Amino acid sequence: MNPLVRFIPVRCLGSVNTVFIADALSKGIDGILLIGCKLGKDYQCHFIRGRELANRRMENVQETLQRLMPERERVKVFEVSITDWDKIAEIVNKFVEEIKAIGPNPYKGF
Repeated sequence: MNPLVRFIPVRCLGSVNTVFIADALSKGIDGILLIGCKLGKDYQCHFIRGRELANRRMENVQETLQRLMPERERVKVFEVSITDWDKIAEIVNKFVEEIKAIGPNPYKGF
């Protein structure tokens, strides 16, 4: 896994506040990848509706990103099932390459 990545575990994506994401981006973090439960028929959320709450919050994050003017691709949500644990490294490394292609956060250093 790419050494540029820092993991911050949370109990559920539904518990991630949009303020955390906005603060991280305004302080110069280049990208944020949120990995959570899959939606659909095989719904695997242990917190009942956490993933749905996270989806609504991510809509707010995208609006905030438009106001701050960094690229929307800097924040992504990725769904995985419990059996996809072996794909996490590939997902993270692909995201790191996408962020490198975009370039550094324009707020870095302020």
